[in-house]
Amino acid sequence: MLIFFDESFGQSERDDKITLGGLCGIGIPEHQLATVAQDVYQLKYKHFGADFARDSEIKGKELLKNYVFNLQKKGTESKSLAFASDLIDYIVAKRLPVFGCVCFEKGMQKFQVDDVTALDKTFKFLFERIDTWIKRTRPNEMACLVFDDRDYGINQKNSTAITNFLQRSSPGLAMDSIVRTPFFAISQSQNVGLQLADFVTSVITRKHSHNPNIGPFYDRLKKAVPHWVSVEGHHVSGVKVISDRPEKPAAKKAPGTQAKKKRQATSRSAVGTRKPNTQRSGKK
Repeated sequence: MLIFFDESFGQSERDDKITLGGLCGIGIPEHQLATVAQDVYQLKYKHFGADFARDSEIKGKELLKNYVFNLQKKGTESKSLAFASDLIDYIVAKRLPVFGCVCFEKGMQKFQVDDVTALDKTFKFLFERIDTWIKRTRPNEMACLVFDDRDYGINQKNSTAITNFLQRSSPGLAMDSIVRTPFFAISQSQNVGLQLADFVTSVITRKHSHNPNIGPFYDRLKKAVPHWVSVEGHHVSGVKVISDRPEKPAAKKAPGTQAKKKRQATSRSAVGTRKPNTQRSGKK
């Protein structure tokens, strides 16, 4: 299973002081890659013609601009939105799984590793979900991670940190359904995996940035996001959201609670060890 990733960065449309980053991916079985490429080519051709289908990439931010939604509200039909709608229908019908991590925590929302000996939790959460899904649904397969090419320095650090985590740490070694070396590819018109990754990343990050128009598209794409219940009974989604809010401190117990419990325990202990009344039993 090839899993292609792309990243997107932006800010909340409700509060421009809040920033976020999204790293999302889509899985394509290797033996279906050529078929998916041809199918997506036909969808591009259907909406935009041969030149676009042959030479142009799918860019989610361009397809889903607010300007396009506003035109449609005024009665102007949008090829971009019609194409985006067809893409989502295709992804869901083809059962291509969608994974992701949306991060509001400023220190990690760029998905750039600083310390190659300590992989950021953004990547860890993402890999945990992929590993679990592969083991649950495709136990005889491996997941091959393919990232969109970025700056050489970023690629080098991220690659080293991911490899170190998967090969040298106990949690990483346990994720044995993932190929331990990540790959990087250049996005271009014929790389259908990275194009679809760009598209789903745009939909997911725009939803979490509170875009007022993306809701119906996101709701339909959610059908492609795996969900399951963990062995501990927790509901798990294939898309992890990391908030920038600090964890809530443990609730403080009311004054006197510990002392009251201690007195009750002492009382129970005393009752359980009380000697029998020899006079009532007739014994001397």
